Amino acid sequence: MIVRKLCVLVLMLALFGTNGYPQLNEIGKFELDSWRDRKVVVPFDLINNLMVIPISINDSDTLRFILDTGVSSTLITELSEDDVIALNYIRTVRISGLGEGESTEAYYAPGNKIEIGKAVGLDQDVLIMKEDIFHLSSLLGKKVNGLIGYSLFKDFIVELDYREERVILHEHHKYSNKYKSKSESDKWITVPINLFRQKPYLDVDLTQKDGTTLQVKLLLDSGASHGMALYHTANEDIHLPEKRIRSFLGSGISGEIHGYLGRIDTLSIDKYNLSDIVASYPDEDGIRRALNYSERDGSIGAEVLRRFKVFINYKEGTMIMKPSRFFREDFSYNIAGMEIATPYPNVPVYSVTHVRDSSAAHKADIRKGDILVEINRKGSQYYELNELNKLFEEEGKRLRLEILRGEEIIRKELLLESELN
Repeated sequence: MIVRKLCVLVLMLALFGTNGYPQLNEIGKFELDSWRDRKVVVPFDLINNLMVIPISINDSDTLRFILDTGVSSTLITELSEDDVIALNYIRTVRISGLGEGESTEAYYAPGNKIEIGKAVGLDQDVLIMKEDIFHLSSLLGKKVNGLIGYSLFKDFIVELDYREERVILHEHHKYSNKYKSKSESDKWITVPINLFRQKPYLDVDLTQKDGTTLQVKLLLDSGASHGMALYHTANEDIHLPEKRIRSFLGSGISGEIHGYLGRIDTLSIDKYNLSDIVASYPDEDGIRRALNYSERDGSIGAEVLRRFKVFINYKEGTMIMKPSRFFREDFSYNIAGMEIATPYPNVPVYSVTHVRDSSAAHKADIRKGDILVEINRKGSQYYELNELNKLFEEEGKRLRLEILRGEEIIRKELLLESELN
């Protein structure tokens, strides 16, 4: 079939099975298109900590996908009127994941060719959402068509370089000696990862704000923009911090996720310690399906990953890491307390989608549906969505806003004071 627009973010974009989860074919291998090549360098756009890479499916024009270790199947979430892809539709399947709602339907299309630079994967399975439930383009402010994960990571040693904003796909047999040399260097740490249902997990040590320590099993999730998620409802040793705030945490395949934000004292990955990480503590309703399909205590996301240079090696079940220049940056969160999105990707119109109770935005009577017109005497059209999200995290910052509510222009002022410090 020729797929045009299907007319029927981002915390935690992981796929989980239900009783009706598709039994997909054994997918083909990604290879470099020339035997002379040792690697492929793929630039990415870093948007809200997420790596967005260019890909092509069945010789289509360029599509933009999030590189996501948390997904087992390549997933098309949305297509514009101009996106034309030839796909061999075979059947409708039901998929589910994080969120408080029900499972949803997708089309299953096997036998596709996916190209990422000079890396070519044949016989690739693709799922196409019947309905755009993620609204990734609106949430990120740029065109995003889907997610890709396991099918790519399984066939390469994958280097994630957040500083240079590039992914490097290394051929296993041509890079294994260099990988081994790095892993034996004092500059790098080697972290075991365990693949379960085509997703990577690792064990890390936590010190909580009440002084208790524990080891937790976390999903390695490059497709989650947060630092950490901890499942306190599933593990009684994970304690909600005394200082915490009730918040909308994001969306998954099965709907919205709500819970708490708080800080942990220390995350220890081998010899490297990260302090005062902002963690999310989702409600049980939002994670029930995840718990049914893996005994895990949460996830570790891109706000942690971006502080390292990382090589991920599924074949050997290891990951090597060393701190980058971002390592010592403070962990923050949306102090303003308002989530914004753009109804039209690449068009700088910003609408408020959620307002957190007791936040600076709530106290200033910012409401869902308000349109940002001006921020600190600068028109909203001069900001990118990424810039505004970072602005909302600056503690002590004063924001003078002009907003459009209906046909009325209203002026508001916010002082960003952290509720977690």
